[in-house]
Amino acid sequence: MFLAGLFVGAMSHGDIAWLDKQLENISKIAKQANESDNVSLSMFWLILVNNLVATAFAMYLGIAASIMPLFTLALNGLVMGYLFGQLANEGADLWSLILKGILPHGILELPAVFLAGAYGILLGVRLLQGIGRSMTNKPKPWARFAEAMKGSIAIYAVVAILLLVAAVIESTLTLYLVKS
Repeated sequence: MFLAGLFVGAMSHGDIAWLDKQLENISKIAKQANESDNVSLSMFWLILVNNLVATAFAMYLGIAASIMPLFTLALNGLVMGYLFGQLANEGADLWSLILKGILPHGILELPAVFLAGAYGILLGVRLLQGIGRSMTNKPKPWARFAEAMKGSIAIYAVVAILLLVAAVIESTLTLYLVKS
């Protein structure tokens, strides 16, 4: 879903208002951090909280038939692809942007988003299985769902740790590399 969104976003031509709005929101977060007394610390907290909330929603709202994690993965790819497409149209050096602005923290942040999305899909599937097993009077219809919910705590802890380290990298190393 992420790769499909990335491809569609990159192939989009012209301005797309709602994607431009997404990029505007990201710019507002960066501007808010840049106007603070401690840019790195502000960026760290803004990035970490935003990513923790987004991955929690993607993961736990997956209970609703896996829709939210699929949407989140596609939207993240779409926004990133759209941004890259816009920058390429402006003649930006995409490889430098990827190496300096995405790779240092993205190597941890993207797997965290993928893990949260995948587990959200699993929660949705387990819920649907529970409904099906309950309707057909199978023994312990909700056992798999309950097991998945218990496992979600450990999975989210891993996601949170990855996002914490990624936020440290993004608010320090990535910030330094992009400004240099």
